[in-house]
Amino acid sequence: MSTKMLHDPPSKPERSFEIVARRIAAMIQASYRIGQRLPAERDLAKAFGVSRPTVREAILSLAMAGMLKVRSNSGVYVISRQEAPDVHALEGFGPFENLEARQLIEPQIAAIAAQRGTEATFAQLAEALAMMRWEHAQGREADTSDHRFHMALAEATGNGALVQISDSLWRAQTESGIWQEIHNHMQMEDYRPMWRRDHEAIFEAVQARNPRKASLAMTRHLTNIRDALMEASNARSMATTKAPANSPKKAR
Repeated sequence: MSTKMLHDPPSKPERSFEIVARRIAAMIQASYRIGQRLPAERDLAKAFGVSRPTVREAILSLAMAGMLKVRSNSGVYVISRQEAPDVHALEGFGPFENLEARQLIEPQIAAIAAQRGTEATFAQLAEALAMMRWEHAQGREADTSDHRFHMALAEATGNGALVQISDSLWRAQTESGIWQEIHNHMQMEDYRPMWRRDHEAIFEAVQARNPRKASLAMTRHLTNIRDALMEASNARSMATTKAPANSPKKAR
């Protein structure tokens, strides 16, 4: 391996949704007219060899760029055949791509926290949960306490790399343009009880020093987030439900 290869910084990775969005845009420019409906999401996923969430992210990015329109109970329609829809300008990774990374890492963090956590760890988690309950009771989102809960788990591992990774994955969600667009259409009060129960289950398993239960509880939490995002980003929800502009937009 050359010295140059060792010292060159890695290039910025391409986001999965951006790659698929380019393929959909090329397909539209080659074969579709304004007003024509795209194939079903599952058919596009099969044709491109990717997951449905990745196709969902690509469609949303093209809708945000003005190329597609999502219509309730109808599907996705072409409204522009521009040559280069500006999806590259969207901030952050796609929310489902980010969640996949979290699903690979955070259940293991929870398991290690159950093994290595101290009384101080349990106190930090309990404090974050108490603040979360209070904020939810006020009809507010628990962004700070939720973040603190996940960071306390990472810090309990004693592994600085895991702390940095956990924080980076968390912040990547708040920077994601697609994540924010989905949350504009979510009724967050419908999900708060589930988020709270998820965190309580994680806390109980960690405090009981049960790595397996802690890992399963974290997996369940992240799966619940994924399922909620899939529901909130389907054609019906994106076309018909719009939260007030000043409503909270984050879920963890």
